[in-house]
Amino acid sequence: MSISALALALLTVQAVPSDDLVIRNVTIASPERDAVLADQSVRIRDGRIVEISEQLLEPQGEEMLLDGQGRYLAPGLTDSHHHVSFVPGMGAAGLPPANEHPALVAAYMAQQPRSLLYHGVTQVLDPAPLTGWEIFTDQPHHPDLLRCGEVPGPHDGYPVNQRAGENPEDAYPYDIDTPEDAASVIERMQTDGAICVKVYLEDGFGAANDWPLMSGETLDAIKAEADARTMPVLVHANAIDMYEIALDHGLGVMAHGLWNWQWPEGDPPVVDTLDRVVAGHVGYMPTLRVMGGLSDHVRPGALDNPDLVSVTPSDLMIFYRQGGADWFADELASDFPADMPREEIAGIFGFGVQRGQRALAYLHGQGHKVMLASDCPGSPTAINQPGLCTLLEMEAMAAAGMSATDIFRSGTLTIANQFGLETEYGQIAPGFIANLVLLKENPFESVSAWRSIDAVILHGEVIERDSLRAP
Repeated sequence: MSISALALALLTVQAVPSDDLVIRNVTIASPERDAVLADQSVRIRDGRIVEISEQLLEPQGEEMLLDGQGRYLAPGLTDSHHHVSFVPGMGAAGLPPANEHPALVAAYMAQQPRSLLYHGVTQVLDPAPLTGWEIFTDQPHHPDLLRCGEVPGPHDGYPVNQRAGENPEDAYPYDIDTPEDAASVIERMQTDGAICVKVYLEDGFGAANDWPLMSGETLDAIKAEADARTMPVLVHANAIDMYEIALDHGLGVMAHGLWNWQWPEGDPPVVDTLDRVVAGHVGYMPTLRVMGGLSDHVRPGALDNPDLVSVTPSDLMIFYRQGGADWFADELASDFPADMPREEIAGIFGFGVQRGQRALAYLHGQGHKVMLASDCPGSPTAINQPGLCTLLEMEAMAAAGMSATDIFRSGTLTIANQFGLETEYGQIAPGFIANLVLLKENPFESVSAWRSIDAVILHGEVIERDSLRAP
């Protein structure tokens, strides 16, 4: 069934959006199973799956009918690390330099949720939504947004020291300066709708180690209060020593992979550190696109990637091609000899990707479950565009040795189980939210199946993929 045929199939039944739907003759690919189920019918009412049958289900009342012949029906993906308030090539919305380009930021914010849906991402978890996340949820079609409450730590440390402007700390509504602050602030987070807490352990990029960290006592107080409220604690850490602090304090989810292997002397204890992750059943987000995005951003010709066209507003692409995001490439290159070719610099950042993939491969080999997490955009990289970034993360996970089935589960079941959403998302079963995708290929067999999306079903409403392309 072509996209045009899909449109015709929908129009012959009902010409207005509906969250009541019957899908027939479809092959179900649900990740809790080991194989697909052919020739199934699925009934959706009020945005949830209510019935699955081997028999042909008949539409009732105003239910829309969709023929899924030759298509695979899968749960939509969750990207467990996506930043809705950051603009690729600019950084945080509302702060310099993004606030100097309001029209471009507005175009990006309007397209961002559409680009995620274009690539089958129907839920995102934002560990650090700042104060601009309502722009995302105000869009007519957007993935379901799950949020953490972000605790920035010392204001002269990371991440506040990366924000421009007179009072960058004002972008962080959940300050915890002392252990005594933890209870009231985390209570407020949860009241505001947060399902998790995000903290930072970052004393410097690369080999640097001069930024202040949150005290151990404050970390313990945050963990105790979060545990009491069943809110996982995500920790920004990507270096061995920062991992060790997180593990010492029993923090539950590593929000980045282990790619910084800097160590004072001797062989870095990478395996020992990863073994502690396994033993502690600690959640793991590889976020391979952080270093991958840096590598791509500094690499000449990266903007020629044809995949960017479908997810990037045309005016924003013009801005990039005219050098609007070159300031960040120059900033990255400034840490290297002035005569070093940019292609070579890109390769050095690529070495970080390789370390991240080696860490991921080790954990996967130990049977440790990991979560699909792109950290889009991860930094002011122009290449890490929403949705595409998630796809590239999946392809990098495959390159690290994960099977298509395990990657499928990493973006569905594993995330749902980690955040207590296992009865809402990640499966095709009665009672689950009808955030689904129709694919031409089997997602159990190849990651490339996620390049074959025909349509997205968001709370029961069918959206043709082509209608989500960037203008």
